[in-house]
Amino acid sequence: MTTPNQARKSGRDAPRVYAWPPQPPHELEVISVTSALKGGLPKPFLVGWAAKTAAECAWDDFDVLTLLHEKKQQRAFIDHVKGARYRDMSEKADRGTIVHAAVEAYVAGTPLSKEDIEAKLEEARVLPAIRKAAIPMVSGVLAFLQDAEPEIVWSESTVYSRTYEYAGTADVIGRMNIGGSRVPVVIDFKTSKRIYDEVALQLTAYARADFVGLDDGTEVPLLPDGEVPQYGVVVRPSSTGKYESVTFALTDDVYRLYLACLTVARLDGVQAAARRPS
Repeated sequence: MTTPNQARKSGRDAPRVYAWPPQPPHELEVISVTSALKGGLPKPFLVGWAAKTAAECAWDDFDVLTLLHEKKQQRAFIDHVKGARYRDMSEKADRGTIVHAAVEAYVAGTPLSKEDIEAKLEEARVLPAIRKAAIPMVSGVLAFLQDAEPEIVWSESTVYSRTYEYAGTADVIGRMNIGGSRVPVVIDFKTSKRIYDEVALQLTAYARADFVGLDDGTEVPLLPDGEVPQYGVVVRPSSTGKYESVTFALTDDVYRLYLACLTVARLDGVQAAARRPS
């Protein structure tokens, strides 16, 4: 996904930071929900993924690396292999951005056509191998929206916790039928290989935020009458045009786990770039 309007990053490995209000002077400069989880939640599988991506780069780009080796360009050689994981993440993020753009278009009542999607993929220079899956993924997202018929109150809106000093951009906040009742929910669309249980921490953080921060500096409730989303629904569209969804209960215990991750992230120094201004 592209960086939300109220967010900034100072470097490739730096945490994402949100500033509120959008125009200075800022009252808050806080870490993003996902950066807190990245810094505070152990993910040992990422080590294997990074090694695999680097090895695939060495195989796929053998000719390029051979040329760099022959020219004794050691730094360029190493940087190319080390950067493979960032290129992989960036390309998949571009695909995810297209999927989220389709959700916004649906909410606005102007669904994207196949030609619109292809144009956006071309503009983002998404690789053909990744581009091929994007169009059916959009179909999967639209199928979910048509099947579930959620009442969408907010889409791609940034939420803030003044109490615990974090922020994040929720895909959808609204209501939908769960267990025979219409209940408040946070909906998130993922284009990952599968739905991971840890996403419940992310959605609980969104659900327990204090307010939605609009780009004009206005603070508004997540839902009317102070409702708090009790469920998180994660939707993963597939390259077949279908989707799978998982519903998580956003309980107090799950929120405490998120706050623990937030604390660990701060202790590890991830929060250094997101201190409250003095």
